Amino acid sequence: MARPQMWFRRRMRSFVLVVKGLRLHGLRWDDHGGGRPALLLHGLASNARIWERVAPALAEGGLAPVAIDLRGHGLSDKPEAGYELATFSADLRAAVRDLDLRSPILIGHSWGAGLALHLAASGLGEGNTPAAIVLVDGGISQLDDLPGATWERVSEVLSPPNLAGMSRQDLLNRLSDPSRRWQPDPQSLDIMLSNFEVLPDDTVQPRLRRDHHMRLLQALYEFRTYEAFDRVRCPTLVISARPPEPRRIEEEAHQLLKAKGIERAGHSIADLQAIWMEDTLHDIPLHKPGELAATIVAFAAERGLIRSAMPDAG
Repeated sequence: MARPQMWFRRRMRSFVLVVKGLRLHGLRWDDHGGGRPALLLHGLASNARIWERVAPALAEGGLAPVAIDLRGHGLSDKPEAGYELATFSADLRAAVRDLDLRSPILIGHSWGAGLALHLAASGLGEGNTPAAIVLVDGGISQLDDLPGATWERVSEVLSPPNLAGMSRQDLLNRLSDPSRRWQPDPQSLDIMLSNFEVLPDDTVQPRLRRDHHMRLLQALYEFRTYEAFDRVRCPTLVISARPPEPRRIEEEAHQLLKAKGIERAGHSIADLQAIWMEDTLHDIPLHKPGELAATIVAFAAERGLIRSAMPDAG
């Protein structure tokens, strides 16, 4: 089998892996060598670069992080079909095999946390099992547990804004609006912009097509999270964001939903650690990358999965 094509970019290496004809783009940070593999999974409509500020500290802490643009996202192929959790898990099993990631830690953010849970519950294949899973503000609740939830209501509330055709500058202004509770620095702003393709006329379009986005959202709505807990056999770390002050009733309901999910997980998963990360919003990998990396490294070290000093939070 052909080896993935790679080239260097600062501390990252970028690669393209072909899985059953599907080109998957990814990033890896394994400069130190010999670390425990860690497969990093981004959220819905995001891409592998969401981990750009976290992964170097994970590598310093003794892990060998690999992040992949999932199908339909980032620089990976965008086929018409396959936008359900089972197909994404199949993509990742093939990637784990071809990249020879033995007993990896699965680390997922948001929708990617649900995918990490699905993958841990359904297996990595060929005798390979995850050493642990880390669910970063996702993968812990069921959307249909929200009060009055129906697919029609959830799709209305969570459907993405229509940003296609917006000028690049208008998008940057929107992302850095002073009224937002978190102000991105230039690196974070560039990472957020990478979720969009900039067209020759300097307008943007999301890299994840809207119809694909909605199909994935429905797959998440239909995912039986609590049933998946019963099939998890590895140590599990749940890191949930707690904003300084919920602004909407939906935010308050979502916080209660996460708390309920953590309680349910505790009844099923033998080794569960749940941490609330205070004064942060959903995109923890951008808001508190150092603290997030330090928390993951400490968790892995406490369970004997790595031997390392904890990276500094910051």
